[in-house]
Amino acid sequence: MKGSYRETVFYVIAGVVLAWVLNQGLAYALSTDMPVVAVESNSMIPVFYKGDILVLNGADPSQLKIGDVIVFSVPGRDVPVVHRIVKINTDGSFQTKGDNNPGQLSFEQYVSRSNVHGKVFLIIPYLGWVKIGVLEFVVPNLIWVIALFILVVLIYQCRRLV
Repeated sequence: MKGSYRETVFYVIAGVVLAWVLNQGLAYALSTDMPVVAVESNSMIPVFYKGDILVLNGADPSQLKIGDVIVFSVPGRDVPVVHRIVKINTDGSFQTKGDNNPGQLSFEQYVSRSNVHGKVFLIIPYLGWVKIGVLEFVVPNLIWVIALFILVVLIYQCRRLV
């Protein structure tokens, strides 16, 4: 019985390490610090939807053009934004807008080149729901999730004894 717990811990740690190595490898191969992003809103419908995964390619900001879909950080916000370039300002910064949004948001009128992580080149539908589920359900309800996990383990152990 102790061996099964050790194996489980080993596989969880191995999975986390493998995911980190894969992410770092993709970051290097695709020349971006953020190679994979889960879409967390519906601001870009019909191009992609909440729950899709986007794969980014690092992009030289001087090569970006109107119509490109980019991922960028907004100072003071934790979640990166994925919107389309609608204008290039005279200083080389960008203006963006979500395809499904009625207008520009205030932070979209000046997107610094240094805040751009990359350009979207691949969309994987639905796979991002795993991350969204964890962030929107598991994390806020962590105590309940842990209690449910313990309850399931106890029930499993009791059934094995019978």
